[in-house]
Amino acid sequence: MNYRLLFSVAAGLSLLPCLLPVAEAYDLDAGRQTYSTNCVACHGVSGRADADSPVVEALGVMPADFSDALFNSREPAGDWEMVIKYGGYALGLAEQMPAHGEALSDEDIQNVTAYVKSMVDTSAYPPGEMNLFLPIRTKKAFPEDEYVYKGRFTNQDGEDAWKNVLEFEKRVGKRGQLIVELVHESEGDVSELTEAEVGYKQALSFSDTHVLSGAAVVAVPIEADGDGELQTYLAYGQILSPSWIFQSSLRLKFPFEGADDGSAELAGIVHWVHSPWPRRVFPGLELVAEQPFRSSNGDLEWAAMPQVRIGLTRGGHVALNLGVEVPLSDQAWDERVYVTLLWDFADGSFFQGW
Repeated sequence: MNYRLLFSVAAGLSLLPCLLPVAEAYDLDAGRQTYSTNCVACHGVSGRADADSPVVEALGVMPADFSDALFNSREPAGDWEMVIKYGGYALGLAEQMPAHGEALSDEDIQNVTAYVKSMVDTSAYPPGEMNLFLPIRTKKAFPEDEYVYKGRFTNQDGEDAWKNVLEFEKRVGKRGQLIVELVHESEGDVSELTEAEVGYKQALSFSDTHVLSGAAVVAVPIEADGDGELQTYLAYGQILSPSWIFQSSLRLKFPFEGADDGSAELAGIVHWVHSPWPRRVFPGLELVAEQPFRSSNGDLEWAAMPQVRIGLTRGGHVALNLGVEVPLSDQAWDERVYVTLLWDFADGSFFQGW
């Protein structure tokens, strides 16, 4: 393995906290006053609406429960600020949530959002700010609730190949996630459900600007040959600035037939977040290096993947990712084309907010 490469990347990651934006201090007393004047009638004094209130009954929908620690933690403050300013419809939420942009200043909105975030202790939960975009190869660190379809077309000598992956990812507890995947592959006349993968991911360290997670996944063959493999990985996410985010992962693959025949994969991506509105096109550039355990430095395979994240709904909870993988070393294929469809079902139904 190219340990110098891995060490250099790890050393670089250790310097990233130096780039963190400085957190702003908000006036919670002012936020409490704004909440009492503008929000309490619908959302309740404690953040939980009274279902028997005539005001709530007239709404026809139950307002969000800010006292629920999981819900409170997984919603980015920036999204709530936009909902307060532009109204629920603007982000694909309930139209009964009115826009307050003309009645409240940006400072008022930031203060009341900070106050709502302080209603319940969420210190044990990874913050929603770190639920970053889903890359093609780099593993996400945030424990989310998602359905994901991934399709890959490989242009290569001989028969071209297709790979289809269905993923179900479910939040478990405060910082865990269950992972279930089904993989189908076809090449020429051969088409088979190759394997099923089951795993668990745990957030190990997090703040409003970074998250680090570890995971283990067992891949079991269904129609394909082999005994399967164990995959372990570390995944990292970082907000570098209001306009740039970075993610990376180090994955180790250990075949059950012989762990020495496995490989190490190092991936990283930067995305340009040029707008706070989720229904936009966000470009990214991803790099991946993979090397077998039984190899010299000359066996290291590199690839670059320019890609775009396209928010399909107003809230961005349904999104498309398109990318092309271009080999930068001597590999058996010419290029790969990827399409990913993501549905974050914790934020609403698939057809909500189009």
